[in-house]
Amino acid sequence: MFKKNWNKISNIGLQDALHFSAEKRIKLTNQLVSYAIGFTLLYTCIFVYWSLPKVVYIELVLIAMYVIVFIIAYYQRHLLARFTFISCIYAHIFLLCLCFGEASQMQLLLIPAAAVPLVLIEPKQIKLLSLLLIMAVATFSLLYIIDFSSGLLIKIPYQTLATLRISINVTAVLGEVIIIFTFIRTFEKTEQKLDESNLIMQEQLQAVFDNSFDALFLVDWKIRKIIKANRRAVELFQMNSEEDFYNLYGLDLHKEMPSESEQKRIRDSLNNNGFFEGEVLYKTKKGKEFWGALAIKLVSIGNEKYQSVRVTDITFDKKHKENVEASLSEKEILLSEIHHRVKNNMAVISGLLELQSGYIEDEHSRSLFEESRNRIQSMALIHDKLYHHETFARIDFNAYCQDLINFIKSSYNNSTSQIEFTLTCTDVFIDIKNAVPCGLILNELISNAYKHAFKDRDHGEIKIVCTKMGGKFTMMVSDNGIGFEAASIIEKPVSLGLTLISALVQQVNGNIKVVNKNGTTYYISFEE
Repeated sequence: MFKKNWNKISNIGLQDALHFSAEKRIKLTNQLVSYAIGFTLLYTCIFVYWSLPKVVYIELVLIAMYVIVFIIAYYQRHLLARFTFISCIYAHIFLLCLCFGEASQMQLLLIPAAAVPLVLIEPKQIKLLSLLLIMAVATFSLLYIIDFSSGLLIKIPYQTLATLRISINVTAVLGEVIIIFTFIRTFEKTEQKLDESNLIMQEQLQAVFDNSFDALFLVDWKIRKIIKANRRAVELFQMNSEEDFYNLYGLDLHKEMPSESEQKRIRDSLNNNGFFEGEVLYKTKKGKEFWGALAIKLVSIGNEKYQSVRVTDITFDKKHKENVEASLSEKEILLSEIHHRVKNNMAVISGLLELQSGYIEDEHSRSLFEESRNRIQSMALIHDKLYHHETFARIDFNAYCQDLINFIKSSYNNSTSQIEFTLTCTDVFIDIKNAVPCGLILNELISNAYKHAFKDRDHGEIKIVCTKMGGKFTMMVSDNGIGFEAASIIEKPVSLGLTLISALVQQVNGNIKVVNKNGTTYYISFEE
């Protein structure tokens, strides 16, 4: 029962996740406060027996102050609790010295009291520690400065004074012993707890080291030899035991010795960054080869430097990656061939339409063939761009526009009007699902300008501006031709070309706006 209550008192204000040093001082403070209350109660009983009511009153007030220290500690104001406790001790001894005078030798209690700050205050709190030690010296000096005289002085019989002197000497010795014993005992318990914690930590680290899924090594930084390896390393490299690694260098496990430049690269990375990562082809003791992800990190243990090495078997992942890359390459080749064949087939169709148009005498019918051929060619250009581009998901729209303009120019080389083009379409890429509709729209708009915008004119200009901000693509096609009321025509198209433009804009969920001012300007926009 006593031990249980003593532990409760010692742990007043103790909280989780405290450093061992802080925990030790909290317990020491609570225990010394308990001793102070015990001694004060004992002397209170003695002073009651000697009929000294003035001193009894002082003792009761000091007991209340010591209890307040417990309350402060309970609310985890530990530094304040220590300062209050030490101040109470000094005040307690000072008042008793004034009550009994120099002859009582009550001042001797200041010797063990002066040692209390050294036990309870951390050395790094040098200012507070110095202040408390100065207070102890000042209290002792003040007694002799005032010659122990005050209104509190009590006259007691000589026999009683002699008894008090003996008890004070005994108390001073006991106080010193208690402080030293309590400090040593608490220190031993703390060290024991710390040792147990370190032992548990070492066992946990050893368990993690031995049961890791990766091969782990500890390599001496100076001689580069392996000095420790875990179970997975023994298993992965098909060794008989950990000792088989002890005479080996890390590079001995590689299938092929790295070149001098590669070794330098590893050393430079370790020296500059403290770590290195890479992929290495290893060989086991039995000659089996496997790919490993190598990770090296410099660590310090004590005053010595070591390399902490981790090797992860990535043979399966590497083979899987190679298979995926091979499959992807095969699909890219196949897709490239598909685009190439589609382009060629469209070129054949375009050529057939051109040949067929040569047998048609009616100009209107021949123009219909030409328009169809141009539309097919605009789609063929898309597949040609995809075939030559690094990715099959999108095309460089600027390059496409250039090729389409050149093709349409050649198709209308018999036109009497001299048409100039201005193209602004830098760093604009669009995906394949929108490329074909955009290409057809652009083909229709340029063709319409050639056929209708520059009638009875010697020259004209067509401007094309393409932008892409975020996911929004905008294309502007304008001419400085004769213009026409196109807004109503777009809403209710009367020709195949305008019908096709309207349908293609709907296909990409876009919007079209037509402005008839100094020619005709089309604005097409949609979200990719």
